[in-house]
Amino acid sequence: MLTFDTILEPEEHWDDLLDKEVIYFGDEASPIEIVAMPKGMASGRTSISMRLDLPDGRVVIVETALSELANAVQKIQAHFGE
Repeated sequence: MLTFDTILEPEEHWDDLLDKEVIYFGDEASPIEIVAMPKGMASGRTSISMRLDLPDGRVVIVETALSELANAVQKIQAHFGE
C-alpha cells in the first residue's frame, strides 16, 4: 500500500531529483482522477486510487488507504492553519 511522507518545509523536498529526468505537469495536464473504492482494502476499509495520464500516453495509477490520504491532508492543514 502506498504511504505518504508529508514534507511540511519546502526547502527539504526532492533534492534527489536534481540529477533525474522529471515530468512536470503544468496547466495543460489532464485532471488527476481519484476513485474511492468502498471495501477496496483487504481489511474492508475504503481505498483510494489516483490516475495520472503522462504526456507520452503512459498512465500511472497509485492506490492507498483513505485513512493514509486523510492523515496527510490533516497534517498539512494543521501545519498551515487551513
